[in-house]
Amino acid sequence: MEDNNNTTITEDSPSPVSIEFILLLIVEIPSIICTLLIFIYLLLNWQTMIKKALRNHIIFLLVITSLIDITIDLPFTMNSYRLGYDQPRDLSFCLWWYWIDYTLIVVSTFLTATASVQRHIFVFHAYLLHLHRTKWLLHFIPIILCILYPILFYLSVIVFYSCDYSNDEDDQYCPNPCYSNNYILFNFDWIFNTSFPLITIILANIILIIRVIRTMRKIRHRQSLTWKRQRKLTLQLLALSSLYVFGWAPSTVISTLQSFALPNLLDDIPQLNYLNYLTYFVCPLQPFICLLGLPELIKCVKNNMKKFLCRSKIILLRTIQMNIK
Repeated sequence: MEDNNNTTITEDSPSPVSIEFILLLIVEIPSIICTLLIFIYLLLNWQTMIKKALRNHIIFLLVITSLIDITIDLPFTMNSYRLGYDQPRDLSFCLWWYWIDYTLIVVSTFLTATASVQRHIFVFHAYLLHLHRTKWLLHFIPIILCILYPILFYLSVIVFYSCDYSNDEDDQYCPNPCYSNNYILFNFDWIFNTSFPLITIILANIILIIRVIRTMRKIRHRQSLTWKRQRKLTLQLLALSSLYVFGWAPSTVISTLQSFALPNLLDDIPQLNYLNYLTYFVCPLQPFICLLGLPELIKCVKNNMKKFLCRSKIILLRTIQMNIK
């Protein structure tokens, strides 16, 4: 997992802090608007968009995850970049902050990995989801595990893991969770909770692209409309997967090299620490990609914008006419 102490920031270096804070702020505000828009739209159209559309379940959960991240977790991270240190630094707060941060990250990556695998079922074996038993086995149970497992795992290794934390008042950052000093737990966490879902996302999407291209060559004209819809859903998944790959692959590679081959890599090349900064943009940018899979919402927003602009023009013309008179 990422380490909040990786980037050395002090009160004597305001420029990097300001730039990083501003970049996150620029992304966060539109992300909140987009997330709330999608969330409200899905709730208002629950029957058609959620209850009767299995493909939107993970999108809905990713939107909720993003909403929690950008309203609860990310503001504390932004505040740390703004101040140059973590505030508050109370141990209880730090542990719960780590728990929320790590849990949200892994829930999102696991859900995206699951969506990458389930897309094969939606595209090529949709008949399996018509049966109650296979629907639960292939769709609902994996999603439930994607949520429950990270919550319980990080609750165990962060909140309930017994160890002694140093009480260094000069330390500007929250102390790292003690489990990170446990070689087995740390490497299990990194390999299984970060590297494994990332590799799954990459492989599942490469195989999906190959299968779609091969199948598109064989389909008949009457099936083209169905495949056009599947193509849109596939492109949305590819965009979402690319976000995770570009956001997490650099830090994953660096951490793997540091753990198994080059333990002094970050000390020798401290500039690599900034690649960890990319991970903060994954959840805030996630809603925009989820929006690509909701053409109905995009159409609704466009229509409302047109109506708003028309009304604004009418009001403006009437105001001008009244002023002339």
